[in-house]
Amino acid sequence: MKHTYNYFKNYLLSAFALGSFAVASAQTTCLNGRTEGFGQTPPIHVEGNKLMDECGNQVVLHGVMDTPNGYFNGNFSRWNFDWGKGYDAPTAIPNVTEYFKKIFTVLGSQDKGVYCNVFRLHMDPCWTNDPNKECIGKGGEHNISQFSPDRLRYFLDNLYFPLAKEAIKHGMYVIMRPPGVCPEEIKVGDAYNEYLKTVWDIVSSNDSIKKYEGVISLELANEPVRLYDRNGTETGNAPWAPRDFFQPVLDIIRRNGFKGIVWGAGTGYQSQYGGYKDYPLVDPLNNLGYACHVYTGWYGNADDYGSTQGFIDQFKKQVPVVETNPVVVTECDWSPGHVVGTNFDGSLKSENLGTWATGSTSKWGVRFKAVMDKYNLSLTLTGTDDYVDMAHYLETGEIRYAFYGKEGAEDACGKACWDWYKEYAKVNYPQFCEGELEPIDCQGFFPLTRGCFNPSIFETGTYNYKTKTLITGKYGFGGWTYDLPIDLSGYDKLVVTLEKPCDRSASFRLFDKNDYWSTPYAFDFDANETVGEINLKNSFKGDSGELLDPSHIYIAGFWTYGGGDGVQIRSIELVKDPTGNVDIEKDRDVLSIEYVSPTGMVGSQPFEGVNMVRTVYTNGDVVVSKEFRVYK
Repeated sequence: MKHTYNYFKNYLLSAFALGSFAVASAQTTCLNGRTEGFGQTPPIHVEGNKLMDECGNQVVLHGVMDTPNGYFNGNFSRWNFDWGKGYDAPTAIPNVTEYFKKIFTVLGSQDKGVYCNVFRLHMDPCWTNDPNKECIGKGGEHNISQFSPDRLRYFLDNLYFPLAKEAIKHGMYVIMRPPGVCPEEIKVGDAYNEYLKTVWDIVSSNDSIKKYEGVISLELANEPVRLYDRNGTETGNAPWAPRDFFQPVLDIIRRNGFKGIVWGAGTGYQSQYGGYKDYPLVDPLNNLGYACHVYTGWYGNADDYGSTQGFIDQFKKQVPVVETNPVVVTECDWSPGHVVGTNFDGSLKSENLGTWATGSTSKWGVRFKAVMDKYNLSLTLTGTDDYVDMAHYLETGEIRYAFYGKEGAEDACGKACWDWYKEYAKVNYPQFCEGELEPIDCQGFFPLTRGCFNPSIFETGTYNYKTKTLITGKYGFGGWTYDLPIDLSGYDKLVVTLEKPCDRSASFRLFDKNDYWSTPYAFDFDANETVGEINLKNSFKGDSGELLDPSHIYIAGFWTYGGGDGVQIRSIELVKDPTGNVDIEKDRDVLSIEYVSPTGMVGSQPFEGVNMVRTVYTNGDVVVSKEFRVYK
C-alpha cells in the first residue's frame, strides 16, 4: 500500500552536515585570501589528534627530511665546496642554497608525479658549531661543546629560514629540527637540556619564524635514547621524566610568542612515548603533536616477522599519544637487501640500496602503510634520496623515484612513496580552477560537500563532490567519523538514495562504537537497488542480535569492493514522522530535488541564507523540509 507523504522532513542532508572533515592534501588552496604570503600552504593547527587548516580540512603531511650538510648530499659532490674554509667560506651559503632550490623544485613538481607537502629541515650543527672552539670529548652530532648561539642566530637568518621559506614557496610545510642528535644519555636539567632551551629560545623568538608560525613547526629533539629524571631514574621507572625534560623547553617557546605547532619527542630513538600517557606535555595553546621514528625491526615487525594487526597494536602501545595528538613519523626508510646484523639502535643492518633500514614494501611496507592509514600518521622519509633520484635529476633533468632501475627498487621506499603520496594527494584534492572554489559548509549530519566527506576512512579512496561520486579503495570505506558522536534517536528513518545501482556491491553502514572493526548495522544494496531505508528504531547489527543504538553514532558511510564506477549518491535524508507512519517503499524513486528561497526562487543548488528543500518523487509525492540556513 502506498502512503501519502505530507509531513515535514527534518532536512535534506545531501549538501550540509556536521562531522569529520575530509583528509586534504596540504597543497589545497584555502579561501578568502587567508594564505597570502604562504604560497599554497594554508596555516595549520592541532585539533585533537588531527591537523586542520583554516579552511576546515584535515591535513596529513607526506614528504622528506634533508640537511644542508655536504656529507649527506652526494658527499659534497652536488655543490662547490671550499675545503679550506669549510662552512665559513663566502660561497658556502650561496652554493648550498642553490642546491636546495633544486631539491624544492623537484619536490614541488606535481606535474611530474611528485607529491610532497612537508619538508623536515635539520639545522645542521656543521654550521652552528664554532671550529675555533675546542671539541671536548668524542666528536659527533651529539657533541655540543662547540655549539655557538651566535652562529645559530646568524645561520637562522641567512640559511635555515631562507631554506624554509623556499620550501614553503613550493607548497610545503616545514618542520624544523634542532642541530644534531641527543647524546645517548640525557637527564632533566643537564647540559643538553639547557642546550635545547637555548636553541629553541633563539629560534622561537625570531621574528621571521614567528611570522610563518602557521606553516613552520618545531620538533623539540632528535632521537633521545635513554632519559633520566633529576634523581637519575630512567624513564621506564620514572614515566614523568620526558615531561620534566621537555616541558621547560616548550614553556620557553610559548613565552616567546611562537604559536605554531610544536612536536614532542620520545625515548628509544623516538619510539617510546608511554610516559606521556599519564604525564603529558601541557601546551596552553593545545597546538602540540608528537614526532616519532619508524624503522624495520621496530614495533615488533620486519620482513620476516610480525603482522599488520600486531604492528597497529604495538605502535599504539609504544606511542599511545596517537589517540590524543597528531603524530608525524619524521624518519623512516627501507629497501631490500641482505641482513648482516643490527645497528646500535636495534634496527637491521645490511647491504641494501642505500637506506638506513632493510625491508620490502611487499612485506614490511604494506603493514607500515596500514599503521599510517589507521592513525592518519604524517611522514617524512629520512632523506630526499629515499624518495626521488636526485643524482639522475642533476645529470639529466628527468624526475623519477629513488633507486630507479636498481634490482629491488620496486620493493623499496622510493617507489612505494612515489605511489602512496600521489594517492594521498587525490583525497579531496581539488580538480578545478582556483576561481571556482566554493565555500565549505558542513552543517547537519552527513555532508556530501567538498571538504566534509572523507573517502578514505579505510583504504585510500577518491570523492568527486560535484557529482557526489565515491570510489573506495579495495574493500574500502568512505563517509564520516565523529569525535563526539551524533544523536539520531530523534528520527525514525534514514533514507539513502543512489543515482544509479552500484556496480561493485555497496552497503551503507552505521557504527555505534568508536571502532571501525566493531560490528555495524549494514544496509546492503541489491544489484538493481537505489533506495535504502534504515529503521533507526529497530535495526540489528549483523548477526549479533544486538540493536543499533542511534543515540551515539561514531562512524557512518559506504563500504564497497572498490574501484569501478563507484557509488554515486543522490541524497541522504533523515525522516521524523509524528504520526508513526514511516513506511517507505524502496521502488519510489526521486524525480527531482529543488532548493527554494523565502522569495520563491527555485534552484538546483542551495541559496545563501534561508532555504527549504523540495523533493519530488516519481509517484507524485512532494516532500518539503524545514528551514535551514547556508552561510557563504
